[in-house]
Amino acid sequence: MILDSIIITGINFRSKRTVKSHSKFYWYHICKAYIICFFVLSSTIFAQKSATRPYQFISPVPNSKMILPETNIIIREGENIDEETLPDNSLNVFGSVSGKHQGSIVLSDDKKTIIFKPFISFIRGETVYVEYSGGMRKVNGDELHPINFKFEISETDPEDYSRSINEILEQEIRSDFSISHKPINKSLFSPDEDLPEDFPTITISTYSDPSEGFLFISPFSSSDLGYLIITDNQGIPIFYRRSNSQKHGFTLQSNGLLTYFDLNTQCFYAIDSSYRVVDTFKTGNGYVTDIHELQILPNGHSLLMASDPQPMRLDTIVPGGNPNATVVGLIIQELDSRKDVVFQWRSWDHFSIFDATEDIHFDWFWIDYVHGNAIDLDYDGNLLVSCRHMDEITKINRQTGDIIWRLGGEKARNNDFQFINDPVTFSHQHDIRRLPNGNISLFDNGNLHSPQFSRALEYQIDEENHTVNLVWNFNYASSLFSFGMGNTQRLSNHSSIIGWGIRTGDSHTITEVNEDGTIAFELSLPNNVQNYRALRFNWRTNLFITEPDSIIFNSVRVGDSATAKISLVNNSANSIEINSFYNTDSAYKVLTKVPFVLPSYGNVPVQIMFKPVEDGYFKDVLHIRSDTETSRVAQLVVLTGRADSTISSVDNQTVVSTYRLEQNYPNPFNPVTTIQYQIPQAIRVTLIIYDVLGRYVETLVNEEKPAGTYKIKFNASQLPSGIYFYRIRAGNYSDVKKFLLLK
Repeated sequence: MILDSIIITGINFRSKRTVKSHSKFYWYHICKAYIICFFVLSSTIFAQKSATRPYQFISPVPNSKMILPETNIIIREGENIDEETLPDNSLNVFGSVSGKHQGSIVLSDDKKTIIFKPFISFIRGETVYVEYSGGMRKVNGDELHPINFKFEISETDPEDYSRSINEILEQEIRSDFSISHKPINKSLFSPDEDLPEDFPTITISTYSDPSEGFLFISPFSSSDLGYLIITDNQGIPIFYRRSNSQKHGFTLQSNGLLTYFDLNTQCFYAIDSSYRVVDTFKTGNGYVTDIHELQILPNGHSLLMASDPQPMRLDTIVPGGNPNATVVGLIIQELDSRKDVVFQWRSWDHFSIFDATEDIHFDWFWIDYVHGNAIDLDYDGNLLVSCRHMDEITKINRQTGDIIWRLGGEKARNNDFQFINDPVTFSHQHDIRRLPNGNISLFDNGNLHSPQFSRALEYQIDEENHTVNLVWNFNYASSLFSFGMGNTQRLSNHSSIIGWGIRTGDSHTITEVNEDGTIAFELSLPNNVQNYRALRFNWRTNLFITEPDSIIFNSVRVGDSATAKISLVNNSANSIEINSFYNTDSAYKVLTKVPFVLPSYGNVPVQIMFKPVEDGYFKDVLHIRSDTETSRVAQLVVLTGRADSTISSVDNQTVVSTYRLEQNYPNPFNPVTTIQYQIPQAIRVTLIIYDVLGRYVETLVNEEKPAGTYKIKFNASQLPSGIYFYRIRAGNYSDVKKFLLLK
């Protein structure tokens, strides 16, 4: 038993945690597993300590194996570096086959991380030696400590594998479409008729005061058809883009850009509020970008994942193991604002393949033992990572790469925490997120629950005492089960959006749940149409805008009518064809004929009539659309009016009846933008600009104003690029909005 304890602990030696033994391993094979995993799959802790003692982070990890030939070399001591002391010959990099390597040495924008970028890739199977003997200095004048280490390049080219990551993913997705679905009841709202034939039908079956904002989805029905869609709560798209490849992870980033993953090109794209592609993101060092995650950080850095398939003979490790297996590792990278890799974390250096749960079998051809599917930046600057096939959430030190803790679910091999009030815990989870209240949310797919069921969870985690409390959860009484994909998003009003991923049976695609567990909204897509994540955000395009963006009609006698004009403004250098209007209330009608052309940087007036046929209050939203065969861009105008048969005349004047702070336009902007607000009565108004840290920047308004609508120009030419906020206060009314300056 002493030998058993030593061997099993040694498999995961670097994290110094005991791994549960697998019942079907024999002593002989366990000993072999220890030797192979220790020397092949993991870095040697002794070499790591001796080589890196003065340094905070080094990549590749000293003595690590299976590194791709395209790798860069990263060194971080922890203090700011004097960039003028970084000549290209500061590092001596030598390949055992390729010889001495020249390259460029750059300092990342954090001023701490040194990156060596070889001009020529290393050779497969060779050992690379890195030596630094002196010359580089910190800004305080101290010289960096000498260092030398080595690592080994992988022997096999991933392109030689009999199945690529793309092919595996496509087969897994196609297998998902064999699931049987019952049709959801008819939608509560009339469908939009002006959509492509293959546009997935959106059905709204529950509508009980859902949250404001729009739903972001990227549904797909095959590997060669995908949509990006932003839809309102009635299932009417305000934006879509159709393409011949799957799209995943359609989301709004903190910098105001929209991002999504394209399966064909294997990278993430960023589009601005005019839906123009303005940036791309993909992993470096030779790795293929994974579909699951892109996080753009406030400092302009980005977090991504990659899969790292490596060929292995598992028949020498596990009884019945596949002699021609491909084992897939997890790669996490942080890219700086120049897209250089400044942090790289590999599961081979920290996890054992035996950390996988019991449903991952070693006789398979393709063994994805980690399957990372989410990264989140924690409140302390470190990383939270969801490892689906390990039933584990792992916290990683973003400075050193060390594991801080491991939170294991139902069948996890590793767990540093005690669950106080959740005997079920979680299994094969998705979408772990740190919430503003300090708790952690996740979507529990529940693959290994018995019986299987899926739910949304919120845990309160005590990292000091290593305890976990379940403080909120939601699942259907019918035990809806989603065996893949899915997500949970906590909204600012404490409601939650749940995307059910690859669902089974008579089930919904998206549910919005109030804090008390009541259902506010349910949306469904057709059979065999899947969606990875569903998210809700406030959003407004800047491609073309309306001035104003809302119209309030005074009381109009039944049978009479009132008209008002808005100006439709083109913010782009290209002309735009406006070819349709859409609204649902017959009391409102657009008198301007379509189609018409909105000229480059020009404007066109649009006339709207309010003609009620009965007394009452009428509210509607007008969609002004520019549709093509593969896309839609719509701008919205809020229409409100009141019909009163007791009045004797028609008042065509627009009257402000509510407080309102609009989103600035354009947004992002450089350097001038317009902020619009309205007040229904004479009152003192303050409008103040703050930076992202909440520090005062400028006061735009501080005086008493009569009732009306106001526009303020804000010139940010003296400010650096970044996220800012503007706050209005008028009596008891207060609101704040975020905007982005991009220079």
